[in-house]
Amino acid sequence: MENEGLISPERDHPSGYRRFYPSDVERLLFVLRAQRDRYLPLKVIREELAAMDRGELPSENVEVPAPPSAPAPEVPEQRRQSSGNQRQLFTRRELLSESGLGEAALIELERLKVISHRRGTQRYGREMLALAVAAKRLGDYGVEPRQMRVLQQSASLEAALVEQAISQYQGRQGVPKEVLREVYRLVVNAHSGMMFSQLFG
Repeated sequence: MENEGLISPERDHPSGYRRFYPSDVERLLFVLRAQRDRYLPLKVIREELAAMDRGELPSENVEVPAPPSAPAPEVPEQRRQSSGNQRQLFTRRELLSESGLGEAALIELERLKVISHRRGTQRYGREMLALAVAAKRLGDYGVEPRQMRVLQQSASLEAALVEQAISQYQGRQGVPKEVLREVYRLVVNAHSGMMFSQLFG
């Protein structure tokens, strides 16, 4: 993120260690939340940060996608062509074009079942676009598609934790959507906090 110009921590000389102040941490958390909750590309996040630096409030009214364990209902064909961040499903060509991921990498990620079509369709959801973008960006840092399985395994364990937490609601009435989303957010926030602690703590 520092290479992208999103954060600019002070460097300690001559050691070269980064020094993060509370404002840097808040800025970093904003970037992480924008990627996690709104699947925003770095270009848009950079524009929002610039607006914040000017004293303007960024727009955060984009709909938060449903968690992987409870995908949103399929969108009728005539509504799938809506533009911008509200778009729900993507063709293979669109996924490759918008993420910058190569065909060979996508084939490998599909073979590993890291990326897959939305159930009952031949299209990809926004969560798969986010995965493709992450795979492309991580690939630029030398992370191979097969190594994305580490993230997949972590997500599987966290999904199991969410399911355990909401098991008391399993019944004829089902799990209230707000409860599922709240537990999902708490687990994801805990994960982000632990990652931050591991990397910057």
